[in-house]
Amino acid sequence: MRLLPVIFLFLPFMMIGQSLPIDFESSVSTDDFVDFDGGVGTVVSNPQPDAVNSSETVGMIVRDGGTIWAGSKILLDANLDFSENSKIRMKVFTTAPVGTTVKFKLEGNGHTERDVQTTVSNAWEVLEWDFTGEPANFNEVVFMFDFGNTGNGSIHSTFFFDDVSQQYAGAHLDLPVTFELFGVNYTMSDFGGNVSEMVVDPFSPGNHVIKVVKTTGAATWAGTTIGTPAGFASDIPLTMENSKMTVKVWSPEAGIPIRLKVEDSDDPTHTCETETNTTLAGEWETLEFDFTNQAPGTELLSIGLGMGWTYNMASIFFNFGTEGAVAGEQTYYFDNVQFGDLNSNTIQMPEDRIFIYPNPSRAEWQIYSEQFLIEELDLFDTSGKLLISQRPNARIAILEADNFAAGVYYARIKTESMTQSFKLLKN
Repeated sequence: MRLLPVIFLFLPFMMIGQSLPIDFESSVSTDDFVDFDGGVGTVVSNPQPDAVNSSETVGMIVRDGGTIWAGSKILLDANLDFSENSKIRMKVFTTAPVGTTVKFKLEGNGHTERDVQTTVSNAWEVLEWDFTGEPANFNEVVFMFDFGNTGNGSIHSTFFFDDVSQQYAGAHLDLPVTFELFGVNYTMSDFGGNVSEMVVDPFSPGNHVIKVVKTTGAATWAGTTIGTPAGFASDIPLTMENSKMTVKVWSPEAGIPIRLKVEDSDDPTHTCETETNTTLAGEWETLEFDFTNQAPGTELLSIGLGMGWTYNMASIFFNFGTEGAVAGEQTYYFDNVQFGDLNSNTIQMPEDRIFIYPNPSRAEWQIYSEQFLIEELDLFDTSGKLLISQRPNARIAILEADNFAAGVYYARIKTESMTQSFKLLKN
C-alpha cells in the first residue's frame, strides 16, 4: 500500500498519446510537444484569424539556433493507417518568404517524410503531404518548418499551424497508367525544376494527360516521378525477356532525348535507366524504352535482377542532359505509361466484358464480368470518398444502393485483366 502514493505521483508526468485530427482547441496542450534541436512548440492564440482558419487557438513552433532540422513533434496513441486516407492536411501561417520548405516527417517503426513549399506569406493556407503506399508503422508526427536553414528566433522563424488531419487521396497508382480512372491518386512528384499537373489533353478533349513544364531554372536531371514517392502499388515485372515499357509523349521538338528510370522506392540505389529520342515535333507518339539497353553510366538490368532487386517506381526526364537555362522553358506531355513493348501494349476497353444493371437503380447495382473474376469492387461518391469496398472473387457482385441518396456514384472494378471505373446513377 505504501507504493500507491508514489505511483500516483508519477501518473501526471506520463505522456498521453493524441490522435488525428488535431485542432489545438481541447486535447492537445503545450505539454504534448516534444521539442528537439532548437525548436520550441506551444499552443497559443491564433495570431491572425481569417476565412481559412478562424480557430481561437493554434500550434506554434519557434526555431532559434540549433540545427537546420530543428522542430517539434507530437506522440499519437496509435499508428497512422494510410490504406484509405493517405494525405496529411494542415493549415499553416508564416511571415517567412513564399517557397519556405515545410517538412512533415513520420516516426515510429522507421521513418518517412515529405516536403511541401509555402505559397503565401502573412496569411493562412492549407498544405498537403501525400503518404500513399506507406505502411502503418508511424505514431509520431514531426513538424519541421523552414527545413534546411537555421532559425534565429525572429518573426520569420515563427510558424503557426492548425487542423492536422488525414484526407482521402485516391487509390494507390498502378500500371497501366492512363489518367482516366476515377478514384485513383494521380499525384506526380517533380524534382530538379520540373512542374507538372494533370490536364485535359489540349489536342484531344476528353482525354487526360500530364503536362510537364521544364522551367528555365531546371537542372539537366529535372524529372517527374510517375506517382508519389511510394511508387506503384505493384512491382514492375521486369525480366531480361520482358524488359520494355512504353510511354505516349508529346514534345515541341523532334530529336529530344527522353529518359525513363525505374527504381525501388525503398532503396534509391537500386535503379535502371534507359533513353530514347522523340521522332515527331508537335505530335503525339508512343516511345518504347528497353531496359536491357541501359543509359551510359547506369546499372545493367541484368546486374540488378541478378542481385534480387525489384522496381516499383518510374520517373520520366524530358530533354535529359540539357539545363532549362539553355533550352528555355519548354512544355511536354505524357500519357499511357505501360509495361510491355509496342506490339503488346493495347489498352483493352472494358465495355465488352463488364455489365452493370440496372443503371440507374433504386435498390442495387448488379455487376457482371463476362470473362474474369471481379477481384476488387469499390464504390465512391463524387468527392472521392470511399463508401463500399468489396473483394468478391466472383464474376457477379452486388452493390446495395438503398441507403444512398439519389445522385451520381462511381464504381472502380478490378479484374485479372484490367481496372476500370464506371459511373453509377441512383434514383
